[in-house]
Amino acid sequence: MAREEQPKQPWYKLIWQAYKTTQPYDKLLLPLMIGIPVVLIALGTLIGLAIGGTLVLVYAIITAVLVAVLADLFVLTRRFETVAFRRIEGQVGASIYVAQSIRSGWQFAEEPVAFDPRRSHVVFRGIGRRGVVLLSEGGAAGYKAAQQQAKRVEKLVSGVDVTIIRVGSGEGEVPVAKLTKAIKGVKSSRKYNSTERQAIDSRLKAMGGMRPPVPKGVDPLSARPDRKAMRGR
Repeated sequence: MAREEQPKQPWYKLIWQAYKTTQPYDKLLLPLMIGIPVVLIALGTLIGLAIGGTLVLVYAIITAVLVAVLADLFVLTRRFETVAFRRIEGQVGASIYVAQSIRSGWQFAEEPVAFDPRRSHVVFRGIGRRGVVLLSEGGAAGYKAAQQQAKRVEKLVSGVDVTIIRVGSGEGEVPVAKLTKAIKGVKSSRKYNSTERQAIDSRLKAMGGMRPPVPKGVDPLSARPDRKAMRGR
């Protein structure tokens, strides 16, 4: 059953929602959002006074205010992401919402390619300029499932680079908060252009049916942050 599209909220409501979500878990947020504009506007005023002239002073203050607003939005977005990632750390399916927040270069399907509710492991697949990435959650069981998926990908699309990223807090695993950096830092023997990525995606869709059905009442993707708010939109 397809999800109903929710009406878009005004940008200021998204910003307020991001603030309300972050502030209870980040006590430095409010002091930073007050302190940064004060410092920047004071600095702009001093620069305007040093140069001299009413017009220059007005322009300096206006510029400082605009920079202060952008700085506050940047701080709010970053700290919202940190809090959101911290809250979903360890929950099954958390990695896909981090991966899907990457704006360009990678495309991750929301549906897992492997899922076992009994062992709480799940594997997601993404395609990008650096080939295919498999995100495994659930420790050794998840990694084993990802290795099986990697073999199937390599068999179906010969020569494609496949990278497995183990998501978690254990040894050799990547925490959710550092997953974006890990995906962007994936190495490969070559870069794949958009045409090649589409061809890979088409061939991998032939693997449909390998994904086990998700049992009724089990939603591995139930914990997800508001990605629009994370982007400040």
